[in-house]
Amino acid sequence: MRAGLGPIITLALALEVTWAVDLKPTVPPIFTGRPFVVAWNVPTQECAPRHKVPLDLRAFDVEASPNEGFVNQNITTFYYDRLGLYPRFDAAGMSVHGGVPQNGSLCAHLPMLKESVERYIHTQEPGGLAVIDWEEWRPVWVRNWQEKDVYRQSSRQLVASRHPDWPTDRIVKQAQYEFEFAARQFMLNTLRYVKAVRPQHLWGFYLFPDCYNHDYVQNRESYTGRCPDVEVARNDQLAWLWAESTALFPSVYLDESLASSVHSRNFVSFRVQEALRVAHTHHAHHALPVYVFTRPTYTRGLKGLSQMDLISTIGESAALGSAGVIFWGDSVYASSMETCQYLKNYLTQLLVPYVVNVSWATQYCSWTQCHGHGRCVRRNPSANTFLHLSASSFRLVPGRTPDEPQLRPEGELSDTDLSYLKTHFRCQCYLGWGGEQCQWDHKQATRSDSRAWAGSHVTSLLALVAVAFTWTS
Repeated sequence: MRAGLGPIITLALALEVTWAVDLKPTVPPIFTGRPFVVAWNVPTQECAPRHKVPLDLRAFDVEASPNEGFVNQNITTFYYDRLGLYPRFDAAGMSVHGGVPQNGSLCAHLPMLKESVERYIHTQEPGGLAVIDWEEWRPVWVRNWQEKDVYRQSSRQLVASRHPDWPTDRIVKQAQYEFEFAARQFMLNTLRYVKAVRPQHLWGFYLFPDCYNHDYVQNRESYTGRCPDVEVARNDQLAWLWAESTALFPSVYLDESLASSVHSRNFVSFRVQEALRVAHTHHAHHALPVYVFTRPTYTRGLKGLSQMDLISTIGESAALGSAGVIFWGDSVYASSMETCQYLKNYLTQLLVPYVVNVSWATQYCSWTQCHGHGRCVRRNPSANTFLHLSASSFRLVPGRTPDEPQLRPEGELSDTDLSYLKTHFRCQCYLGWGGEQCQWDHKQATRSDSRAWAGSHVTSLLALVAVAFTWTS
């Protein structure tokens, strides 16, 4: 690929353009109304009854479990065995539901979706997050490398069995076309059907978009974290997916080899920036909310993230303007009294204080800079600026009763704090609000008889009405 300006521009240049213009409005926050949501989606419910180690999770805006048997939660994860007839190969290499998408049956898959969704989400209200976790194959042909190459091999075999006289290059070209077309149909029609069943939920696929910036393994010394240009271009090939999604769910799980290094922040930052670029690029009049999946520990272990890496994950995601982070984990977190106790200590000593700090800092910034009608976003996405409560202005104090917050801030923003926020952050307004500080109520303005205002903003108003209709239809 040719670097620099051209049909495909680099992520860095794309972000410069995105951040240089007004940010598109986005949907208002869900759950608590906070501009930045922190969710605990870890199956730790057995720590108290089985291991006698209760965990205090009041600091989180949402508490859910990804395990089977938990239904009607604010966050619902649909793994491949929970939603219709997802075609795949199992660990033994056996074909399930056709193996490859072009060999699957949409006609059999789609009618099953309503029952699947209603089983896990019983009611229309209130809305929540619905995450489809289909990781066995990727809809872009070339991304099915390593263990996923079985999907390319099988696709080629299907074509070769029908056309044994075709040359290899023609077989490969046809196999790619059939695979990508069918993958698109499976993902696109699944999204359309589930959104119709639960329209108040925000729907999207886990790990979409991805950045594929894992080259720290081979090139640690020269690692920058930037998404390869070719992967940015491939994400744009998925415009059909972004257009149908109502939220994006990238992942920033940290390998311990990145622990407490500048590489961890770079790894996270460019993945989140790419998700935000996609969120702003593929809808004409609004940006999709971005919820970042992370873990309270490093991958392949139970060692809690360091303070530096909490800043690199939660703090970076908040400062860049994501709608929230979702902590995910598996059953090993509650597998013994020791693991539960370790997690309890980690929550109390490190994770909860930082979560409370960032949650309130984003809230104060929204109140003071955006009139509570938008979230704060870094003016320069690469700057070393964060939404943290200043230690000179605030202290965290524990709640006195079980009904009070686990920790709460005491203090107020100083003039220095306010100046810092104004200098380094700007507002992304929620739908229906506009202006540099989200001070314009577009709905009220629509009812106004002020011809001057209406004349200069009629185009924007019509666009917002269209978006509002889209989100409520």
